[in-house]
Amino acid sequence: DLIHEHAVAMVQCKVLKQLELLEARKFDDPDIVDDLEFLNEKLQESVQDLSSFDEYTSEVKSGRLEWSPVHKNEKFWRENAIRLNENNYSLLKMLVRLLESSKDPLILSVAAHDLGEYVRHYPRGKVVIEQLGGKQMVMQYLSHEDPNVRFEALIAVQKLMVHNWEYLGRQLQSDQPKDNPGLVQTAA
Repeated sequence: DLIHEHAVAMVQCKVLKQLELLEARKFDDPDIVDDLEFLNEKLQESVQDLSSFDEYTSEVKSGRLEWSPVHKNEKFWRENAIRLNENNYSLLKMLVRLLESSKDPLILSVAAHDLGEYVRHYPRGKVVIEQLGGKQMVMQYLSHEDPNVRFEALIAVQKLMVHNWEYLGRQLQSDQPKDNPGLVQTAA
């Protein structure tokens, strides 16, 4: 709903911190004090209802990615990676679009990181990211002038590649004979 959307936007823009600073000041006008208290109370209620996924969605849609806590939170990715498939992969498409269009090293770093985390936590993620053009976008940042962008791109590419190796490892293990688990049979 609209109220929830606006509350998410205000929380995202750090309005609570500004309210805290304003409430510390002394105002002669009681209406200002009442308004500040009302807004603070309503936003605090909204924060309780905000899921980290709502916050993440709002941040991606805004296009202003930063290292907010969800990006580095293992539990968030484990529980929500599959949700990036919702609405025909709209959030993933937005991340890829940010990689295509943004010049901001912070946004590029966070977007590359998030694609890597998605791939790491969603089994078919590699295929999805390749189909959306994300792999090529991330790979082009391996030579970016900003060291943070290069680092996050490298880690994301590693996640895209390691996914293959883990799958290959499982395949090799399942192909091994049961009585000799240490050796891989070769065709004679």
